[in-house]
Amino acid sequence: MVGRCWIAAAVLACSSESASEATSTVSGSGGAATSASSSSVATGAGGDATGGYGLEWSGDGAVRSMLYWHDPFPIYDATYIFKVYPREKTTGDYKYYTTFFWGNDGTFIWDGGAANTYYGAHPYPIPAPNGPGQWEISIYANDFVSGMEVEWDRWHTQAFRAWRESASITHHEFYYDLPDTTKVITHTIDDPTWANEDPPTPAIVMGQAPDLDGASWGGYPGWEEFNGIIRGIQIYAGLLSLDDIQAEIDAPESTAAGQMFVWYLNTDPRPSDVTDKKTGGTPHDPAWDGTPPLEWVNR
Repeated sequence: MVGRCWIAAAVLACSSESASEATSTVSGSGGAATSASSSSVATGAGGDATGGYGLEWSGDGAVRSMLYWHDPFPIYDATYIFKVYPREKTTGDYKYYTTFFWGNDGTFIWDGGAANTYYGAHPYPIPAPNGPGQWEISIYANDFVSGMEVEWDRWHTQAFRAWRESASITHHEFYYDLPDTTKVITHTIDDPTWANEDPPTPAIVMGQAPDLDGASWGGYPGWEEFNGIIRGIQIYAGLLSLDDIQAEIDAPESTAAGQMFVWYLNTDPRPSDVTDKKTGGTPHDPAWDGTPPLEWVNR
């Protein structure tokens, strides 16, 4: 069974769904860095370490360290591109991760005790809460996974697409090891109440989940912190085709769709500089909640 329990105040909301039941397919701007990582990572299949810098989280969640954008573009339509180097969590009772979420910067179950208007994509422990991680789409109070353990300690180039077909139908795709487009998780929701209103504090977050009384928005210690490196961050307020995604990975802002929809761009983020590097339009600079993570440098 795939599931997670979210705790907020005296409310306990749990979700559980087997793979056979899921209607999915598996095919302050800039902050200030107080320390720098000396790690160096070799190039691996499915990604690369050709860039200069990245953001490196230790995975233990010892300090608050979340990158966030408040009041982002609407949750649909959107395309996200990033490069990640995940490391396995080998200690602790809760082995959740956060690459990114679009959701409420506060309690997870803000909609009358239920979750609504969010999505995310990252490793997820199977079985929860401390099993080996699998790539997942987190959506609709469920966790739809790849069916195989994450290949740790190598680079993955990834893209997440989400779009609205109608008032009731939304689509979600997570390509977790590009350029191989067969490595994909998809999930479609047919529910007119899904994402029919914004949460109290809409946000895009990376590296850690939103805070709720000193724990993650689901009530877990350590804020579901990512373990590894995130870089190559490209966010688009619109739906890009797969061809456009690959072209934008190779050369950001090189396609008509990419130029039209690019919302945030920083392929070499540093703890001291996560400012928006796109060439035109309104800059969308994020901020740090807490202390920035370590700086990864490609040596």
